[in-house]
Amino acid sequence: MQQSLGKHDALEVVLQSYKDISYPLKKKRIVLTGAPATGKTTLSLGLEAQGHNVFHEQARQIIQKSLENGSNVLPWKDLNRFTEVVWDLRNEQYELASLETLNFYDRSIMDSYAYLLKGNAETKAQWMSDMKTKTFDKIFILPVWPDIHSLDKERMESLEDCIEVESFLYKAYQEMGYELIQVPVGTVEERLAFIHNAI
Repeated sequence: MQQSLGKHDALEVVLQSYKDISYPLKKKRIVLTGAPATGKTTLSLGLEAQGHNVFHEQARQIIQKSLENGSNVLPWKDLNRFTEVVWDLRNEQYELASLETLNFYDRSIMDSYAYLLKGNAETKAQWMSDMKTKTFDKIFILPVWPDIHSLDKERMESLEDCIEVESFLYKAYQEMGYELIQVPVGTVEERLAFIHNAI
């Protein structure tokens, strides 16, 4: 007759079963980062067209609204206030991740941290805590691409500024323990294929 399981053994079986069924249910979060004008928006739209869950960048809309309303919630006027607004929105996006598909994020709170580092601005203790607890599975960085660089009312960074932003993005993500995967310059189709092969 098969020997009955003791309480300790039974607990081990339950825990192992829980581990086995919960692992596939883990929400997978993937970040697309990079300096302005590197093709993130176009790539995000491509991923969305493939059926993935995509959380789009909101900073540009906040800047546009602030300019229209004459508000100081702008990165070049009040970086900390601007960061606070963007940070909260990105945290909300983080919590909305789906189990059914890959979740792609056009920037994350680490991007906000990079801009704080660049501006030599204060980083709140809660923000540091958020970066340690709200983690991501993979980070793809789109490199500065001079051929598509352009300026407008919301995107005021020169090519030299973009190169500097990129260096702070590497610094911010690496400080938090992430390895950044560089997406080669190319067509949208080539970049989409690269990302899928790297996941």
